[in-house]
Amino acid sequence: MKNMTLPQVAKAVNGKLYIDGKEYGSDSFTGQDTADVRLSTEAEGVVIDSRLSRENYIFAAVKGERTDGHNYMQSVLAKGALGCICEKLPEGFFDEKQADDDIDTDHGPEAACIHGAYILVESTLKALKDLAAYYRQQIYNVKIFGIVGSVGKTSTKELVASVLSESYRTLKTEGNFNNEIGVPLTLFRISPEHEMAVVEMGISDFGEMERLGAMVKPDAVIMTNIGPCHLEKLGDLDGVLKAKTEVLNFIKPGGLLVLNTDDEKLRSVYEYKKSEFTSETPSLAAGADQALRNIRVASYGKTGEVSYSDVESRGVEGSNFHFTVKKGALSAADKTVPARVHIQGTHMVMNSLAACIAGLEAGMDVFAVTKGIEAARPVKGRCCPNYTDRFLVVDDSYNANPKSMMAAADLMGESEGRKVMVLGDMFELGNDEEKLHYETGAYVAGRNIDLTVFIGKLAKNMFDGYTDKKRISPQNWNKAVYYETKEEFYENLNTCGIREGDTILVKASHGMGFAEIVDKLVEKGTKFRFVKGRENMILDDIMYLLSQTHWACKRSRDTVAKAIENSLCFGILDEYGKQIAFGRTVTDYATMFYVSDVVIDKDHQKMGLGSRFVEFIKSAPELKDLWGFLGTTKASGFYSKFGFEKKDDFFMALPKTNVKGIFNV
Repeated sequence: MKNMTLPQVAKAVNGKLYIDGKEYGSDSFTGQDTADVRLSTEAEGVVIDSRLSRENYIFAAVKGERTDGHNYMQSVLAKGALGCICEKLPEGFFDEKQADDDIDTDHGPEAACIHGAYILVESTLKALKDLAAYYRQQIYNVKIFGIVGSVGKTSTKELVASVLSESYRTLKTEGNFNNEIGVPLTLFRISPEHEMAVVEMGISDFGEMERLGAMVKPDAVIMTNIGPCHLEKLGDLDGVLKAKTEVLNFIKPGGLLVLNTDDEKLRSVYEYKKSEFTSETPSLAAGADQALRNIRVASYGKTGEVSYSDVESRGVEGSNFHFTVKKGALSAADKTVPARVHIQGTHMVMNSLAACIAGLEAGMDVFAVTKGIEAARPVKGRCCPNYTDRFLVVDDSYNANPKSMMAAADLMGESEGRKVMVLGDMFELGNDEEKLHYETGAYVAGRNIDLTVFIGKLAKNMFDGYTDKKRISPQNWNKAVYYETKEEFYENLNTCGIREGDTILVKASHGMGFAEIVDKLVEKGTKFRFVKGRENMILDDIMYLLSQTHWACKRSRDTVAKAIENSLCFGILDEYGKQIAFGRTVTDYATMFYVSDVVIDKDHQKMGLGSRFVEFIKSAPELKDLWGFLGTTKASGFYSKFGFEKKDDFFMALPKTNVKGIFNV
């Protein structure tokens, strides 16, 4: 990490640096001390989880709800950490300027010291943000796209990153690292090899976006929409817009603001800019009006500079569409191009348009953009399909608000087969929460859903809205059931109306813990079970495959194994930032191998494992690259392991052989 030595870090966070009990820069810090190699070593990473700390990492000791990072400082130093950022020094640490009456100094400072490097600060969390802002200055050459909005941030982030990855080494926010802790940790992951970064920025109150913007200093910001989220603190839609537009003050001069002009509030911002600030002034954050004068804007939507047409929904399999780039700042001529997005929901077409603008802004041509859009896949908890033997479970459990709940209902209404929705409470909707739940339920009632299950205290209002709507329009009545708790739902799982062959979408606010429901449904839908204890045997074979990739060739088996165990399907990258897709977790992957027959296409470009895995292969085109090495000399040992001399023999045997036999498990 460039310019991230201990003295530089201490200065950036306004902290005091102690090396083996001596304060850096004090009279007691002698010439011999200044020769300490730790003072000139640049940190290789910054973490708050002691389990992720490595040699030459900096560990920020954060006090959380469940544990205090200060309790792990000595253990990370023992593993080779460069130093710790902390609010208090270890027990027994001698500091003559902040002497504690409880510390016995009779035997001199050396007896009381704890060896290691510590940077003492008033607040570790503030230090983390200050350090991130400092580090952003060191990686000024990396172009950062910030993703902001009430809904659709994560899927837009995935699409933008997928597009940019077609031409550039790109880093993106992982998981839910989009807040005041996650954003700095994301920035710390940017390395000198990266050319682009896509950073998701989420807030729930005024002032938060200002602090995020000060760290990220984005070159471009994409705003997806302004919806009724976090209204307890933000009040109304004007309040949401005001909070989101705090980021405008931190877009680099000459940078780009990308707006969804199908959204009324964002359209008002676009029109205000395009009218040269003569139209009605929207509800902007303090200073955002002036900031808007120093940046460019681009629009997407029905009438945007990038627009869509001919949308063909394929339900949970995504959508086909055309996008048009109008002649102007983004393109030298009008261009209309066909595209396919595999992430579910026609609203993903809009997010694809945002990704298109990001690619064009980065200098890519429209054909590279469409390739990137098609390569993007859903992430866990975000409309992510789970194929089981009995039914398809769509995991949309990460979060929910009225706008996204209605979009999910639209998606399900367009899907084929029998459709079920399992819906729960939506949080942080303010004083109108009951009304908004009621209206959402009424909206769902108007969609073509065969069974809707409502769970939770607030969800009772959704159930009421659903049933009242159906009383007014009794035609095409579909079943709806209500349970107050998840446990009550589990008790009635066999009788609530869910059938084999159903497509089931699960959605609620994150605090409802509906990921547990997804797991229950996947378990119920799986006829076969993986035999416990087989993971390591399958892992050996996966390890052999990975050993041929750029990512794994320089790493130990334990390192790769840990990465597999802790990563989702698209969580492991090679050294060039390209995705390696081979399974969700090692256990899931092993399960697929254990219970299924192998199928391949006629060109041997893709392989799937039984009917359940065919859809997975559709969502993981990179898998062919992992299997492509099977025809190389390096893979000869792999063939001989199963008694084959060449690739053709191996592939000919696969469709006829149960994987259990091939892998001898």
